[in-house]
Amino acid sequence: MNKESKILITGAKSFVGSRLGMWLANSGFLNVDGVSGTRSGVDLGQDADLGWVFDKNPEVVIHLATRPPSKQNLLDYPAGLMYENILVTSKVLEESRLSGCKKFISLWDSCCYPDIPMLPFKESDLWDGSPHWTKRYYGNAARAMMEMSMAFATQFPEITYINLIAPEIYGPYSGFNPNKNKIIENAITNIRASQNSKTDLNIVGQEKLTRDFLFITDAINAIETCILKADKSATYNISEGVDYSIREIHEILAEICNFENVITWEEEELDIQKRSCLNYSLIEKEIGWRPEIDLKKGLEATVKYHDENLTAQYLRKDSISHK
Repeated sequence: MNKESKILITGAKSFVGSRLGMWLANSGFLNVDGVSGTRSGVDLGQDADLGWVFDKNPEVVIHLATRPPSKQNLLDYPAGLMYENILVTSKVLEESRLSGCKKFISLWDSCCYPDIPMLPFKESDLWDGSPHWTKRYYGNAARAMMEMSMAFATQFPEITYINLIAPEIYGPYSGFNPNKNKIIENAITNIRASQNSKTDLNIVGQEKLTRDFLFITDAINAIETCILKADKSATYNISEGVDYSIREIHEILAEICNFENVITWEEEELDIQKRSCLNYSLIEKEIGWRPEIDLKKGLEATVKYHDENLTAQYLRKDSISHK
């Protein structure tokens, strides 16, 4: 594939999708189109809508139109979460094939990995157990769809299928929606709110929980690298490759934000996955991608965006939970 290839992005108004569309256009890609699903009245689970979405016969499909594993989706819509992700992805896979697609790239959350202590996760670990029960509806749907793409790759070898697995993706323009329960977004919002109210910050949870992260430009660059260089079907991890504790994240942010109030930790044993981190060595070896932005640099850019664009629309509660 090259910069003249016809590209279709599903989920084009999502955080990653909107940034990706602008990135590709600015990088000289000439034929980038996008569809944003239900936000624009398009239902990718309906054959009638799929027909006109794919009427330009895209050569590359980047599938981002999946329901994320947010706390609200996991608790309130578990059946819808599984059903929609499986239905929409299945239909988009088939319609892409029928329309002459040559490369199909999808992006999935790393909570699909099993709840096992061996870190960092390699792609070969994906089926070595079940996802943590709190994320199992999304995790099992994601694993099923990645396996389905490999089934397509086996039956239709003329098409390249790439599954990308990423941790929490963060950065400017992310929206800072508290309902999505994003660790970094919530931490920045709560630190700034604590400063504005001149009160201490009380955090409920486990300060030693660890997670890895990926800055938005690194995520987008990984997708672009797959468009231009990936020539065989595969599943790849993309991540900074370093796991940080919740305490470390707040300490880095406190330094960036010049936070002088007191941060207190109200330890609570949470029934969630204790550690998660991805190994990206496979994608680095096979197509040369590696992250460029470390956590501190990425947090500095994210805080700058927050301070310049967002104000008191997110109010801090008396205590913050990492549930």
